[in-house]
Amino acid sequence: MSLLRTKEMSDKYQALIAQGGLDHSCVLCAKTPLKEFTYWKIIPNDFPYDKVAKTHHMLIPKRHSDEKNLTKEENEELWKIKPEYINDQYDYILEATSKHKSIPAHFHLHLLVVKDELANT
Repeated sequence: MSLLRTKEMSDKYQALIAQGGLDHSCVLCAKTPLKEFTYWKIIPNDFPYDKVAKTHHMLIPKRHSDEKNLTKEENEELWKIKPEYINDQYDYILEATSKHKSIPAHFHLHLLVVKDELANT
């Protein structure tokens, strides 16, 4: 996703990967939530898409799970959170395809508020 990050942010992210920062424990599980729901939480993104977003958070299940293994309850709450909370707080929900996911073992959706100069283009 270097298309969406500045060179500086992309370099910072690549350095984390090169140092093995994504190889061991789940970096998403360890994040302190900005907002919590029953089965989900919204967390900050330490490596935001800063070329396009003034706010970049992520929605993740509280339980470490990939998308295929979400429970019925987790899926139901996701479909409730989207219209009742996310649509009012963010401009876009972005999900990478499997070939671009750097953390495929923990399902996550990127929540973006675009920069003002991009909002009207």
